[in-house]
Formats: sequence, C-alpha cells, structure tokens
Amino acid sequence: MGKQSTRENKTIYQLCREAAGLTRAEASEKMDAVSDSKIEKFEYETQEPTPYDILQMADAYKRPDLCNYYCSHKCEIGHRYVPEVEVTDLSNIILETIASLNEINPLTGRLIQIARDGKISDDEMKDFAYISKKLDEISLAIDSLNLWVDKTAGEQGLNLELLNAEKEKLK
Repeated sequence: MGKQSTRENKTIYQLCREAAGLTRAEASEKMDAVSDSKIEKFEYETQEPTPYDILQMADAYKRPDLCNYYCSHKCEIGHRYVPEVEVTDLSNIILETIASLNEINPLTGRLIQIARDGKISDDEMKDFAYISKKLDEISLAIDSLNLWVDKTAGEQGLNLELLNAEKEKLK
C-alpha cells in the first residue's frame, strides 16, 4: 500500500478510499473509466464527480453511504429531497424504527380525521406537522436499514439474493 496522506481536511472520498486500504492506483483498478488522477481531483475538490463516478467509488470502497452523501450534499435535487442517512449498527436501527412506529401508532386515528376531507386546515396543521415529522423519522430509519443491508452485504457476505427472493415472495 502507498504512503498515507497527512493532509488535513480530507474529503469524504479520500477518507473512504483510505479506510478501504486502497491507493489511488489500486482504487482506479477497481473502477471503470475512473483514473487515479481523476480520483485525486475528486479528493482535492478540483473536479466534481459525476453520479457514475460516485457509484464506482461506492462499489470499489464498499461504501454505499457515499451515494447518500452525494445525493444529500452535492446534487441540487437530492439536497432538497434526500435526507442524509447515518449508517449505525443493526440494533440501533431496529430500536429507532420500533420507537418511531410506537409513537406514530396512536396518531393514525388523528391522521385519518385530518385527511378525511382531502385538505389540511390551519387548526389541523400542528397535529399534521407532528405526524409528518414522525413519518419522516420512520422513513429515515428505513433508509438507514437499507444502507446497512447494502454495506453488510459487501463486508460480511450477506446473502442479498436470498433476501430479495424472500421479499419477492411477499409481493
């Protein structure tokens, strides 16, 4: 492995590559059409990576969270619509999901009342905002679980084919 950079303020791209134990040349070999000089430009922020480049790096570094980072920080559409997802361990993700579901469950009756007439009045706005926030938390927990699955598949050999086959049976 090459010499480790001592540069301060490393970008996420450099941190992920180094965490994968790869030099730029080694990383480039794992990607299609991404040279080591191009990787250097991304890491020194002299060139912005394309979505294709991000997918290549995410796969090479086994870091699916790079895709979420790019979408939530660098893409104008994603910046508006894609929240940053933190990948934690499975038990934390599950506990957060259950807590969010438990908080939303008693509110379903109120949500039905609000939606019954097809509009949200000013006197319903406070309750709707709270319910919407709780639904966002559930969505974030689901996104975190999906990222965990992708990351675990690469790191621990999680059987994605079996998982997808079991999901398909449930359709």
